[in-house]
Amino acid sequence: MARTLIIRTFQPADSGSVRDLFSQGLVDFAMGFEEPMQKYIQDSLDDDLADISASYLNEPGNHFWVAESGGHIKGMVGIQHRTQEEAELRRMSVATDSRRRGIGGKLLQTAETFCREQGYLRIRLTTVSLLQPAIALYRKHGYHQVGEDRYGQISGLHFVKHLAAGPNA
Repeated sequence: MARTLIIRTFQPADSGSVRDLFSQGLVDFAMGFEEPMQKYIQDSLDDDLADISASYLNEPGNHFWVAESGGHIKGMVGIQHRTQEEAELRRMSVATDSRRRGIGGKLLQTAETFCREQGYLRIRLTTVSLLQPAIALYRKHGYHQVGEDRYGQISGLHFVKHLAAGPNA
């Protein structure tokens, strides 16, 4: 029997699961870049993921969601306010055992709906070249690459999606 997927607002009790999901999601794609990836993971865990409620839920225009199935966190995504017109999509991840099941697309749709409701005109994000499945997902959902920062063999890729007016745009 298929389990129901629920996308809901992050709760403090989710913190350990979210941190584990974020870490494992990046380790899965480290492919020979384990040391710099571990540093990035630790920096992130010490930054906004140290207190998700404070980083994402205490200010208007920010939010953080988890995708839950069978009582387990299977995905996550955050939105942070950058300017009156622009939000940043952050910390998108789907559990290893739950990829390619539409969870990432549902999380993106949730974040985009929120951004439209907040009046944002565009969403930006940065990902790394190692995360090819994420890059394909973003492109499929209308995100366009607008920049690249090279860090040796890894690149930071910058994407933007312009939001049309209306909930179904």
